[in-house]
Amino acid sequence: MNTDTLEKVVLIHTRECFSQACGHLMQESVARLKTSVGCVCCQLDTAERPVGRWAIHCAWNSIDAMRASFEHLFQPAFDTLIAQNALLSIKVCEANSAELSHGVN
Repeated sequence: MNTDTLEKVVLIHTRECFSQACGHLMQESVARLKTSVGCVCCQLDTAERPVGRWAIHCAWNSIDAMRASFEHLFQPAFDTLIAQNALLSIKVCEANSAELSHGVN
């Protein structure tokens, strides 16, 4: 990854009973983010994660693009999860953080 990019991983923990709906919401959010201005890459990582735990890895070319993504793409998805009483926690980490291997608590 280019050293001029800003990389973050958003760790999301949802109630297991909402996994299918949450998965669909996560996939839609990532698809919209991939086409947003300033997004260098974005992917939903579900490999080897327990049910109800999600990781979205993103990189942007500027702080403004990252802020816009959080305000206009992530926040509406989080609001939906909250309204459905599906969200347990959200954590934003640096892409190289040791916290990533431990998941969301």
